[in-house]
Amino acid sequence: MNIKACYYLPSIFCLLAFSALPALAQIIPDNTLGAENSRTITDTINGKASQRIEGGAIRNSHLFHSFQEFNVGEGQGAYFTNPTNITNIFTRITGGNPSNISGTLGVLGNANLYLLNPKGIVFGSNAQLDVRGSFLASTADSVVFDNGFAFSATNPQAPPLLAINIPIGLQFRENSGSITNQSQFSRIVPTISPFTPTAVGLEVPFGQTLALVGGDLNLNSGNLTAFQGNILLGSVASPGFVSFGLTPFGLTLDYTAVPNFGNIELSGIASVNTSGLGSGSISVKGGNVTLRDRANFISDTISTIDGRDINIQATQFNLLDQAFIESGTLGTGAAGNVNINATDSINFRGIGFATLRRIIFDEPFSGIVNPFPRDSGIYTSTVGAGKGGNININTRQLTLNEGTLINSPTYSVGAGGNIAIQASESVELTGSGFYAGSLAQGNGGNIVIDTNKLMIRNGGLLTTAISGQGKGGDVIVRATDSVVLTATPEFSTFSTALSTNSILGTGDVGNIDINTRTLLVEGGASITSTSGLTSGNRLFPSASRGGDIIINASESVKIAGKATGNTPSEIRAAQTFVVSGAVGSGDGGDVTINTKRLLLEDRAALGASTLGSGAGGDIVVNAAESVEIIGSNDNFSTSGIATASGNQLYGLAFQLDPPTGSAGNLSITTPTLSLKEGGTVSVGTLGSGNAGTLKVVANAIALDNKSAIEGTTVSGAGANVNLQAQSILLRRGSRISTDAGTSDGGNITLNSDILVAFPQENSDITANARTARGGRVTVNVPNIFGLTAISREEVRDRLGLTEEQFAALQVSPTSLLPTSDIAAISQTSGPALQGTVTFSASGTNPAQGLVELPQNVVDPSTLIAANPCNQGASNEFTITGRGGVPPSPNDALGNTSAQFAWVEGSLEQESRGSKNKPLSLSPQAEVIPARGWMMNNKGEVTLLAYQPVGQKGQRFWQPLSVSSPPLRPEK
Repeated sequence: MNIKACYYLPSIFCLLAFSALPALAQIIPDNTLGAENSRTITDTINGKASQRIEGGAIRNSHLFHSFQEFNVGEGQGAYFTNPTNITNIFTRITGGNPSNISGTLGVLGNANLYLLNPKGIVFGSNAQLDVRGSFLASTADSVVFDNGFAFSATNPQAPPLLAINIPIGLQFRENSGSITNQSQFSRIVPTISPFTPTAVGLEVPFGQTLALVGGDLNLNSGNLTAFQGNILLGSVASPGFVSFGLTPFGLTLDYTAVPNFGNIELSGIASVNTSGLGSGSISVKGGNVTLRDRANFISDTISTIDGRDINIQATQFNLLDQAFIESGTLGTGAAGNVNINATDSINFRGIGFATLRRIIFDEPFSGIVNPFPRDSGIYTSTVGAGKGGNININTRQLTLNEGTLINSPTYSVGAGGNIAIQASESVELTGSGFYAGSLAQGNGGNIVIDTNKLMIRNGGLLTTAISGQGKGGDVIVRATDSVVLTATPEFSTFSTALSTNSILGTGDVGNIDINTRTLLVEGGASITSTSGLTSGNRLFPSASRGGDIIINASESVKIAGKATGNTPSEIRAAQTFVVSGAVGSGDGGDVTINTKRLLLEDRAALGASTLGSGAGGDIVVNAAESVEIIGSNDNFSTSGIATASGNQLYGLAFQLDPPTGSAGNLSITTPTLSLKEGGTVSVGTLGSGNAGTLKVVANAIALDNKSAIEGTTVSGAGANVNLQAQSILLRRGSRISTDAGTSDGGNITLNSDILVAFPQENSDITANARTARGGRVTVNVPNIFGLTAISREEVRDRLGLTEEQFAALQVSPTSLLPTSDIAAISQTSGPALQGTVTFSASGTNPAQGLVELPQNVVDPSTLIAANPCNQGASNEFTITGRGGVPPSPNDALGNTSAQFAWVEGSLEQESRGSKNKPLSLSPQAEVIPARGWMMNNKGEVTLLAYQPVGQKGQRFWQPLSVSSPPLRPEK
């Protein structure tokens, strides 16, 4: 098929100089075709000294040629004549030497050309094709036809005179030769800068097929071009059969009958290009397939025709040192997909983390739009109305290192492509990333990863982002064993991250869905879904709604600011955190975590926040075993779970305008909630928005060493804290609070069996306010120890402050007292501004019934006598009653001890062999409780069944027939 068109093609290639092969002009026919032998005639064709090849055996629409040697020197040509009605020309080389093509190989007609040399084929740096049909070069032994005839180069025979209809495949024997292409042939192609391909190398016309099928394939600075056509690369390492197939788009190859495959390597800016009005296809099949040193596959669509796919099948696939694969669209036609299947592993390696940072962050933030960065990675961009191509990867191990990127963005109205990864063992991103973004009206694609283990480290990135009207794609991770994010690079502005974000966009941000056994986020890494972005001292607001984060980890979730064996994370905008946030008018998304154990430590954060007018999202934590938060207790940020309106989650080094959005709610359900070393669980707002509600349902809640469960408010409605547990313990300066600024203090409700604090450890429960009304503390707890309810006046007096000094305090007044207190006060005087502390009817007022323990502790060693015998001589132990206890501690228990009078021996005891008889129980007399006591006429205390009255109404007494024993028995 011939198509003439003028269009631009997105390719930029640098030309490298190579030493030219010696000039060769050896085209020597053999005698295997008899009277139909091939013939060569010296001629000048297209201005070149050439060999015109005639003769050959014609069978139906096929022409067969056979040569002992076939070489074309540099600057020379070899052209096959094309008799009428001939559609395929088959050429074999039987002499046992490789063929060197350094000049022009062509056909004087429209026939397809097949070149067969089992010993190898080399295309030099100035080699070129001048054909109007397709071209196939192979080191197979023979071409096999449907009638069983094999046109063989190792067992050459003339084709039979009977009809030969259809070639069905290539038969390979042992030790097939290699194919090398170094062609950098250049020609002028109509272009629109900057997409200017100049070095086309070996080229077939529009819509045609170019195939290299042999042993090892080496494209060392050699290019292959089939605009809008097909390029097929195959490497066969053992005897086998490669089947031909025909589709409306041209030739296809089937390797089902090939057991082993060889190596395919592209290097030195080698390029394979099938771009066009609708992109063509690139199909690669080999053992180890490697692209290195800026080598590339390019298949771009520039008009209305849908593009076709790039398909790579290998045992191992390597993309190294700025090599890349590109399948984009600049028109209304959809881009083709990139499909890579490697049974063992896929490895990407760039030239450094700076490349990733430049493409993802530096250029977009500087206003530079580069849809085709052509750096280390895979790119399926759309710059038109056409949909971007999908990227599908299937392997055992996938590894991306040193700044490589798998990228499917949209820069226009077309939807971005999806990224789907299936790696049965592991996926590792080290300073590299997956990116599916929308920078315009089109919706961004999704990223889906199915694997056993996912590792993102050293600035690695897994993200969908938007900066336009389009909706962001989702990130879905299904890792049967583990997900690990760790080790943000030192001094990096951006963290190792799994994220869905909006930067100056208006479309909704995508969601994050993680399903795994264990999740570890450490060393400054983050999982975020944010509307808007903060970077250093820069703020990028957005009107988008933040996405939701859903984490299901059957075993555990750990968020830690310190990677094992490494130094702690830097204190900067992005500490280690899992955050859903809003920076601007968009609402933040929700965070849901379902796991067995949740652990936050070393300045880790789990949050949902807003920095603008949008509402913050909610947080829901369900932990079947425990939630543990271990802070740092330093002067910097600490570990915590929080919903917030303001920058308290971000630790920004610059001031923001007070946000107006409300904070979300926070809910934790777990058997054990433990906060240590300054760990926090909080809801709050730094602006005019309302603080959220914090609810915890647990068996045990424990706060230790300045830890806090709190709700904070500046000017919005106060926070509410609701704790429901069997026990609540506060130690060493910990607190439960809903303090406020110019708004009313929030409310605290405690429902528990026991509430414990140490009186002198300054652990407080407060709902205070600075200038407004104090909140309400409701304590539904029957057993309270160590806490004292305290009024405003008591706090002020104990601090020794005047009214003015007390009102001017910038911290909670009760925090300045050494005692553990419960308070709901306002720093501003006036009964109407004071809050309330309420205890339920079944509860105990901590101001009553508490026993003050002595401060002087007795040394137990002083209670032990140096001579216990002398100590015992002055003591006395007397028993009233009969049996069971010796009369004196110094007497042994003998067998003459008296029986209790109310115990009768049974006959069964005398005869051990007798059967047990039913025990007959007589009804007991009614027990009458004692209601009082009196002295009888002997001066003894006697218990009474009624309450005695005073002297005026004194009853007449008669001695009781049964009286209680005296306090001290008579001797």
